[in-house]
Amino acid sequence: MSYALLQKACTNCKPSSIKTYWANIRALSRVAGHDAVPAGAGWLNDKLLKAVAAMPLNRSKRFTTAGVKAAQMYKVKKPKWGKLMSETTEKYSKIRQSGKRTKREHENWPQGGYKALGSLAKTLHSELEHLESKKLWSNSDLYHYQKFLIVLFYSKHALRGDLADVRHKKPLGSNWVAGKGTKYKLHIGAHKTSRAHGAIQLDLGPEISRALDTFLPQLRRLTTHGYLLSTLRTGNRLQRRHAAAHPQHHPGAAREEHRRPAHQTSRTAHH
Repeated sequence: MSYALLQKACTNCKPSSIKTYWANIRALSRVAGHDAVPAGAGWLNDKLLKAVAAMPLNRSKRFTTAGVKAAQMYKVKKPKWGKLMSETTEKYSKIRQSGKRTKREHENWPQGGYKALGSLAKTLHSELEHLESKKLWSNSDLYHYQKFLIVLFYSKHALRGDLADVRHKKPLGSNWVAGKGTKYKLHIGAHKTSRAHGAIQLDLGPEISRALDTFLPQLRRLTTHGYLLSTLRTGNRLQRRHAAAHPQHHPGAAREEHRRPAHQTSRTAHH
């Protein structure tokens, strides 16, 4: 079986999604004991499905989706695979919306978890509190307060990398933050399971809301892109690919960055 056949079957898929699906189909075929993706759909059998169902939720979700996409590629119906994919997606979505961490996130979470991130957020805030009475911020002020805001957010919510796609300025689009004073809401309408499960909406609480109420007026004054996160050097929108590489977007790395001397973090800070 070839990548080209998957492309033909997945007509509404983005190229990046097709690459991911193909990689996962190949991985699933190896789980089934094959060196390459077989020419027919017979390997998508009940034995393999049972093995996938017994896997940790993240892997099960990944491989059930691969099975469904492989069935589309073969132009056959595999309702059992579709049923299990729906079930694992539902479970995964409930975990995401509840704020609980997956097993992998739990393993990568800094020692002390939310409490450690909360302590780091307090330390960062103590170093930046003077900005809250400063009338006009510089780009550097904005960037450093942004780092505090990110750590504070992840100390309370287990949302993934979606902050880079959040808008604060009209047109708001699918992902936005809005509010005033101590009552801000975060709306994530575009996420992996939004088609099946709808938007995620979070009441951000007074602490994050107060930080946003301080941050957003300065962000609006210094930038025009309309998104929540900005780069330091140019003030442009911080793209998701940059956000994924940024140390402050991984809680454990954020703690390590805070421990390093400033001259050792300057290279990672300047996009």
